[in-house]
Amino acid sequence: MDTRNSNRSLSSQTSSQRLYEDDHDEISRICRETGRKPAEEIRDLVSEALSARRNPQAGTNEIMETLQQLVEQNRLANERYERLLEKYEQLDERNARLKQGLVQNLREFYAILLETLSASIGARRLAWNYVAYTVLKQSGSTDEQIKQRYEAEKKAWIDEKDNIARALEEAIKKMPPQP
Repeated sequence: MDTRNSNRSLSSQTSSQRLYEDDHDEISRICRETGRKPAEEIRDLVSEALSARRNPQAGTNEIMETLQQLVEQNRLANERYERLLEKYEQLDERNARLKQGLVQNLREFYAILLETLSASIGARRLAWNYVAYTVLKQSGSTDEQIKQRYEAEKKAWIDEKDNIARALEEAIKKMPPQP
């Protein structure tokens, strides 16, 4: 029941009209859903229609107020989006700088590793060519025996390197992830 019309007095005049078929169906549906009588529903609908004709701005004011609220919400959402976009761009720039620094560090570590590897290879060659080979030759070993000894030593240091690499990989896997 429309409470806006509850304090109004009813006219002594009655009116009778034939509704359009689709309007009649709609009124019947509304009455079934609300439990009201068709005359009550039609009276309220006529009252609402006449009120809307007398004051066409009434609905417009509500619409304008809603639109203003939506515009304000949109403005606030846009401001938030712009702040988020600015923060994203700052984080993206920071990420690029960190990546650049990481690449630079990796290049420096790579250069240090190459230098260390080069020194290690040179030291090993010197040790075998001038120390071990000479000592083994003077102790009566043949070139074939020296070669076999060298191959056995080479296999041992490769196995040792592989064991160290595996241990490092396992230690890295056990480390907690960095934030």
